[in-house]
Amino acid sequence: MVFKPINLARQGLVKTFTHNYAQSLLAASQTSSASQNTFFSFQNNVSHVFGKSGPPTVFQNAFPNHSSSAGSGADSGSGAGAKAGHGSSDVSGGDVGLAAYYAAWQKHQKNDEKDKDKDGDWHQFQFAKRIGWKAPTTIPEPYTKQTSETEANAPPARALLVRTQSASVLEDTRKTQQHDVISTSEQSEKVREQRIAVAEQEEVSEEVLVLASESIARAASPQTSRTEDANSLWTATDATMVSDADHYTEHLTHLAETQQYDGVPPTFEAMLLAGVQPTTSAYNALLLAAINIPRGKHQVVPKVLDVYSDMLRRKVSPDTATYAILLELLSARAMETTSMKKDLTTRGARFGGMESRKSFLFASDQTEQDILNEDDSLSFAIKLFDTSAAVATRHLFSAETYRLLISACAEQGRVGDMVRIFADMESQRISPPTSIFAPMIQAFAGVGDLKSAVDCYNEYKTLAGLHDSGRIFIVRKDEEVYAAVVKAYVICGRTKDGLKFFGKVQDVLAANPIMRSIQDAVGMQALLPQMLAQDRHTEALIYAAENLTSSARSQAVSLICCDAADKNNVIAANEAFSALVTSSAVDMQVPAVAMLAMQIRNAEMQAARAVWTDFIRSAPRVSNIEPTTMYALSLIVAGAEEGSFAEIREMFGRIRSSSSNKQNRMEITERIDEAIELIGIQMTKSACSPSAYVTLLKMMVENGGLTPVAEALLARLGAAEITTLPMTDLTMIAQIEAELLTSGPVLDVAHAARFAHIVEILISGNVYVEGVAHNYMIKALSKIQRLDLVTRLRDGPLALNQAPPSPPYSQLYSPISTVASLPVEDNFDPYGASTDFKGSAVIVEELEKTHGRFGGHLNEALSRFKNIRRAGRHPRYTTYAKLITSAAKDGRTELASEVLAIAQQDIPLILSNRIVRQGWTNIYDAMVAACLTLNNRTLASRYHQELLNLGAAPSANTFGLYITTLTSTHSTLDEATTAIQIFQRAKAEGVNPSSFLYNALIGKLGKARRIDDTLFYFAEMRAAGITPTSVTYGTVVNALCRVSDDKFAEELFEEMESMPNYKPRPAPYNSLMQHFLITKRDRSKVLAYYNRMQAMAIQPTMHTYKLLIDAHASLEPIDMAAAEAVLSDMKAAGLEPEAVHYASLIHARGCVQHDLASARNLFDSVLADAKVAPSAPLYQALFESIVANHAVSAEVVDPLLQDMNQRGVRMTAYIANTLIHGWAELQSEDGLRRAWKVYEELGRSSREPSTYEAMTRACLGCGEVGGARRVVGEALGRGFPDAVVGRIAELVGA
Repeated sequence: MVFKPINLARQGLVKTFTHNYAQSLLAASQTSSASQNTFFSFQNNVSHVFGKSGPPTVFQNAFPNHSSSAGSGADSGSGAGAKAGHGSSDVSGGDVGLAAYYAAWQKHQKNDEKDKDKDGDWHQFQFAKRIGWKAPTTIPEPYTKQTSETEANAPPARALLVRTQSASVLEDTRKTQQHDVISTSEQSEKVREQRIAVAEQEEVSEEVLVLASESIARAASPQTSRTEDANSLWTATDATMVSDADHYTEHLTHLAETQQYDGVPPTFEAMLLAGVQPTTSAYNALLLAAINIPRGKHQVVPKVLDVYSDMLRRKVSPDTATYAILLELLSARAMETTSMKKDLTTRGARFGGMESRKSFLFASDQTEQDILNEDDSLSFAIKLFDTSAAVATRHLFSAETYRLLISACAEQGRVGDMVRIFADMESQRISPPTSIFAPMIQAFAGVGDLKSAVDCYNEYKTLAGLHDSGRIFIVRKDEEVYAAVVKAYVICGRTKDGLKFFGKVQDVLAANPIMRSIQDAVGMQALLPQMLAQDRHTEALIYAAENLTSSARSQAVSLICCDAADKNNVIAANEAFSALVTSSAVDMQVPAVAMLAMQIRNAEMQAARAVWTDFIRSAPRVSNIEPTTMYALSLIVAGAEEGSFAEIREMFGRIRSSSSNKQNRMEITERIDEAIELIGIQMTKSACSPSAYVTLLKMMVENGGLTPVAEALLARLGAAEITTLPMTDLTMIAQIEAELLTSGPVLDVAHAARFAHIVEILISGNVYVEGVAHNYMIKALSKIQRLDLVTRLRDGPLALNQAPPSPPYSQLYSPISTVASLPVEDNFDPYGASTDFKGSAVIVEELEKTHGRFGGHLNEALSRFKNIRRAGRHPRYTTYAKLITSAAKDGRTELASEVLAIAQQDIPLILSNRIVRQGWTNIYDAMVAACLTLNNRTLASRYHQELLNLGAAPSANTFGLYITTLTSTHSTLDEATTAIQIFQRAKAEGVNPSSFLYNALIGKLGKARRIDDTLFYFAEMRAAGITPTSVTYGTVVNALCRVSDDKFAEELFEEMESMPNYKPRPAPYNSLMQHFLITKRDRSKVLAYYNRMQAMAIQPTMHTYKLLIDAHASLEPIDMAAAEAVLSDMKAAGLEPEAVHYASLIHARGCVQHDLASARNLFDSVLADAKVAPSAPLYQALFESIVANHAVSAEVVDPLLQDMNQRGVRMTAYIANTLIHGWAELQSEDGLRRAWKVYEELGRSSREPSTYEAMTRACLGCGEVGGARRVVGEALGRGFPDAVVGRIAELVGA
């Protein structure tokens, strides 16, 4: 049998300091520190790695010979333990980090390694020369190649591990990783020389090509390519190659700047295959892609260093940006490594191992610790920094680069390097980031240099003084700095002096509100850690109770509780935990885990059970796997596993379901595998109940497959134990044994006897299986020569009276036909046995692809869907829902209904089963959303009712679709009223509103100018704890601009830009630009917001350019040249001007310059241009020009209206307003009649408040008061805001 593997190596100041005593910072600043003290956070995600997993494409390469003494190099290994480093600062060196070639060389030299060590010579490999490739004259489009169906459907490979040999294998794994990691300079130099000798035979770095191949599937190579000498590759002229290099570099830079990192590797590969020498900027883009394309956390740095190594080998000189990218990555990695080491230390002390507390509970943690201990990211970063300083006297690194590098040095205690780098930063005249001072102070204290720590504080105090005087701006970090200074005194053994210094600070800041936060910071970061380090837990509790604020006090007590529990201080831990029980300001799960571990270590199972009861109700987290495993082991040792393992199984299931990310799910599954294996090993050493063994087998099956300990568990089930198990469990065991006997290795005779015995029991109880499982059982019985049972199985009714309790690990389980009438467990999925989980994941991944044509992805997903059903299986519930949603997105109504019908056939609804009801809730919710997307609200109501019949309701996002799809069938005001009704219905049906639902509602209300309702629901959204998005802010800002509340709009705009989750979007900027253009008539404000938009790197929209044209062409002083230049700017940006842009110019010529002839000529020329589609704004601009020049007549207007109808351009409220005003100016009966005609043709639902105002004024101007009152009466009945209709009503004295 092929067992499911367990991956144990999981991804895998300078200044002369003169002051002797730290003085109060407030001596330099006492006024504004509270308002200016903000937090600065740097997030550098180093848990993602470049590319996707998969077999790399093999290329034929030829490397020219270089001198093996060339300067610098980088060694990088592969796998979780791979590390990289450079042994020299020679930038022009030829180092290569190609682990694949090194491995090949090792294999070739294995037999004569001893001789090679003696005489020092070796055999040079003769690689095949590169296949020639003509350099293209233009940048080729990225090309793709479909992988075979087998590759596409192949599950992620997980290395096998025999559990009975896990200890030795772990040791071998650890040794192998230690061999791969470059831990000393001597090892680094030796491996580097070996790799350079091999890599000098090649011209193209296979590592870079593999990086690119991991992001796309290539098209087939040309079949007519011929082998050329390496020098014959450069056949194009130098001018052509330079041009191509510029094109490629520009494109790669653009991809990196726009964060389209997936497109960088294929473009870079195309550049190499075209024979174009990569530039420094091109490599910088590839480095950024290597950092930002996700993969395992330990693989980012090796991948990046592979790219850098290839860069050096090609003699491409790094620039400042290159060094900055590498320095920031390596520094962040070094700090992350320090943090991970601390976490592993805590976990080791808390959970310990089965043999000793000094070991880890999971062997994978020991492997990870070995990887982290050999991490030399900071050393390499410092070497790179020295290299950059040697090649450039002014390298102009950013303050952020220096911050990361200095902080990393401070955390790892490399004070000399820290001071040297700080000196370099000052020599470059870069203002020090304030966040570095606290780590530096602590670093000096760590080496006992209190004087330098105090002087570092004085340096910060000087900056604070300059900030308060307005000469510079800094982000104040007063709390952290004060805490660091006090901690420095404590670390250096001068606690009294530290408290004396802090007392002076308290005296100065006694009346300042910031003093409370400073006091909390000093207590949490300086005094309490020292008390805990000295095991003074009781004193720490007293200090926290007397000196900290309520929120800080809860965090401090939690910290004290965890530390006391980890150190087995039972009294202090219980006292702290009791104090936390009544607190709601702290996460109770962390101290609960520490308390649970302490009680288990002390064999206090009754107390542990009390904590466990509350623990299993908390939110599931990955970190809960270890305490759950520890508790399970303690139950086995205490002989109390009977009945309790169901809770362990439930907890593992909740943890597994807590993450929707594929990579995280795989890591969680592997960690649960390791936990189950540990539990199984302990069970084989103890006498457990049969139900416990079966429960553990269920855990394995639910987690995706059996582990090697499964055979030992099955061996514990003798005839006596089997008779105590229910038919459900026996069915599952029989199917497992059937697969073991038919597809696994040769088993002992006990398996055959056990299987036959279970089958006899099942047949006697009239329990039969069908489909694939039935066939496996027939084969297994035939193999063990039990033909009598084969006959009885074949003759029996193929009906499954009892279903397996959990999802399968293979295709043993079969579809269930009569399950709808059977009682089932509430947490059991009766269709899980026939669900193809891997196939479902492939379908979802296909549907979520963002490149290529969506219809093609949908067809491919449908093909895989049919293949799954053809094999007698079916996908998950959510996969049906995803297919329905995708069909609606592609506009295929019949397909959505077809998928629903198939779901009803494959997985019939079972109202009595909770899992099935939840699955069908997702399916019906997808159908409601699909019908709304396809504008079939009647059918949506039908499926909505189906959800209500299930006791469920559509999701919040589906209710949001109810609102957003109102546009085509409702007027603006009716839409707003209906939107509120839909929102209230959602809340009445028990739906918790989402940000999308609030955004949809606020958008409709803002469009209808119902500003009070808009602000009400905006406030309600915040009060509900839903963070407004940039879409929300943009909608509210637009609504405020519509009612001319520009002050509040600008306040919200500033708040929006300061939000940490702000994603720049053009809509809010356009709203404010339009407001200051139309309402305030302030060109400077329009251009100011346009400049802010550019500063945020937001691409202007077509509407943005229209507003710019209007600003230049309609606001004094008129600048038609600048207005027309905007069209050129658009074309330069790759945008083709539309009718609305020409409409602005027509309006400017006709209404502002009063040149009707010029306006008409421009109008006619635009209509004659096939590139420009006629639209209402174009006609509106001409009608406005006609009215502004008092040229309204039937001879002029009627032909234009007829032309509008012929071209399919509909009448709008704004065109109607213009014509009504123009006809009314004639002051004639015919003019009023024509105005009424325009008013009626527009239709009630399309009339805006401005339309009612125009018609009212037209009637009053012609003396028709009755008509005016009738118009006002209709306006009042439309539900417009009072501020809007009040102005209209005043015209008739209403």
